[in-house]
Order: sequence, then C-alpha cells, then structure tokens
Amino acid sequence: MRWILAILWGLLLAFAVWGLAVGLMLATPQELAALMGFAGFMLLASRLVWGYSALLDFIGALHRGEEPDRSVAEAAVRTPQADTLPATVLAGFWLAALEPYRYTFFATYSLLLLIVLALKLSTPLLSAWDWLTGGSLIEGVFWGASVAALIVWALSAAAAARLLELNARGTAANA
Repeated sequence: MRWILAILWGLLLAFAVWGLAVGLMLATPQELAALMGFAGFMLLASRLVWGYSALLDFIGALHRGEEPDRSVAEAAVRTPQADTLPATVLAGFWLAALEPYRYTFFATYSLLLLIVLALKLSTPLLSAWDWLTGGSLIEGVFWGASVAALIVWALSAAAAARLLELNARGTAANA
C-alpha cells in the first residue's frame, strides 16, 4: 500500500513541476514581475504572517478555554514580567509587538504604490519613461505585492478582532 501512495505522490509532484515549468515558460514578463513582487513582499511579511498566525492560535486556545503555550508569546513580547501577565494581556502585548513590522511593511507597500502612480500619471512622457524604467514591470510587481498586502491586512484584522472578542467576553464575564 505504501508503494502505491509513494507512486501517487511522485506523480503529483511530477505534474506540479511540469505545470510550473510550462506556466513559467508561457508567462509574460508582467506576470513574472507580479510573481516576483508577491514573493518579495511575502518574504518581507514573513515575520508578520508567522506572528499573526501564532497569535491567532494562542487566542483560539483562549477562546476554547484551554491553557495556551505561553513560551512563544513571552518570547514575542520580550518583557521581564511576561510570565506574570494574564494570557489576554499577553496576547494584547503580542499584537502590539507586531505593529512596528506591520508599519514597515505597509510603508514599503505605500512607497511602491506612489512609484506606480507616478508612472501612471506621467502621461506625456509615458512611452519614453516606460521604456527606460520598465513601468509595466513595476506595475506587475505592485499587483503581486498587493496580494501579499491583502494577506497581511486580513491576518492583522482577524487577530485584532479575535482579541477584541476575547476581551469583550472577559469583560462580560467579570460584570
């Protein structure tokens, strides 16, 4: 039975590699630029994606009434008294600890947006400017980065909403 599963996984991997190779060969430069923009901005957002997903797991454990693993949260918060804090306060500090990374990510994304807008609004010089700077390629990078920005925004909004829901539930229980 294992060898059948191994053959199926091998075939799946072979089809995936073949599809990726064909897709890359048939892709336009703008599509490749969008792929590179997505990959680059996901690399920039990797700390945020991992941090928000771990925070969502931590808050999810609190919602279920379980005791979450505090070691990851205490390491993310980096305060000397983190072991004495209640779990909901620790989650709030963890969310606040991710804010500088989120601001840096969205500042970089905004800079890319301003560059793309400047290229789009320079209509009289557009053909020469596009030729010199690769304006359509920069626009492709922007659209790829937009997908990464949407992922980061969704994760941060979900973490903030779950923490707010947890705090509201705790406030209602204390009242």
